[in-house]
Amino acid sequence: MSQAPNSPVDTCVLVWIVRPVAAEHRAEFFTGVQKHSQIKLRALERYLPPWAAKVGSPPGVQRVWVVDGFAGQGLYDSGEVGSPLIFLEHAKRVAEEERSYQVSGFFVEDNETRHQRLSAQLHRYPDVQAVCADANFWSQVDRVVDFVGDDPALVFVDPFGLKDLNFASLVKLCNRLRKVDLMVNFASRAALRLEKKHPEIISQAVGGPGWTLDSLTDTFCSRLAEACGFLAPAVLPVVAPGRLGKLKYEIVLAARHPAAYELWNDEIASGQRATLKGGDQLAKEQLVAEARVFLRSQAPSAFTRERLLGEVIVRECGRFAIPVLKAAVKAMLDAGEWEKDPGPVGTARIRKVSR
Repeated sequence: MSQAPNSPVDTCVLVWIVRPVAAEHRAEFFTGVQKHSQIKLRALERYLPPWAAKVGSPPGVQRVWVVDGFAGQGLYDSGEVGSPLIFLEHAKRVAEEERSYQVSGFFVEDNETRHQRLSAQLHRYPDVQAVCADANFWSQVDRVVDFVGDDPALVFVDPFGLKDLNFASLVKLCNRLRKVDLMVNFASRAALRLEKKHPEIISQAVGGPGWTLDSLTDTFCSRLAEACGFLAPAVLPVVAPGRLGKLKYEIVLAARHPAAYELWNDEIASGQRATLKGGDQLAKEQLVAEARVFLRSQAPSAFTRERLLGEVIVRECGRFAIPVLKAAVKAMLDAGEWEKDPGPVGTARIRKVSR
């Protein structure tokens, strides 16, 4: 079992579980970035720099690792960059800025053609240490652990669907890496077509039987937290553009320190902030109303600014972001529902970890 960290820089884990794509369509997947995949890549691109700076800055840390378990070919046929090049570009910037730490990569891709294309991209980054394995990711657990050692690691697992997700191997990897944070893109919607004929695939992905379609994501998150000692994972739903309510997949963040959730809350906030600034008054009112219901259930008279941050932003990350909380608190103050003003929702500590 991996040890719990003593400070915000000790750990950060990312796990992604994405909507599955049939084998015959996987080649087409890399012709260009789908709009819903852009959300995933943007979240990763925004999260990586502050994560690396936080875990790489303490004295004695010389290297941080990013582990990309289903790396793909690095560059889409359309010229857009995939996750490996997002990692490599940041590692290059860190080296050019001569920071106190280096960013190294461990990439795994089991398709021969995509592996060759990715390997060719690595030559563009001679100053970055990177490993590119042509294998099934779950067969590389021992090798990943050997390379990473005690260094901080960001593990990015982005399979094509539930079939490629192995909960037992994922837990094994996370528990053997001493300093790790996890983000997962969870293909919960794929379970709709797998439930009747292939329930064993779902069970392998979420850590065994005992799940239902309605509780699938919650089951995955709670089992992951229990098995790896993570705080309650935070979930960002990704909806198909132009199809309100049509879920594509869910991005799951799991970590052992609240600082990771404060960073991730920025990404949650971006979607809710857009709703608050948009023209859909009903959607705005619904977001604020849900936050008010939650705050009432938590005895708002006992809330302080720090408790708002600790209890809501961290433990409820993915439900209520800072802009929504601000609106809800103001509405409750105006309605006389607070016995005292908890103070501004947001502190120097939050601003410090935000981008």
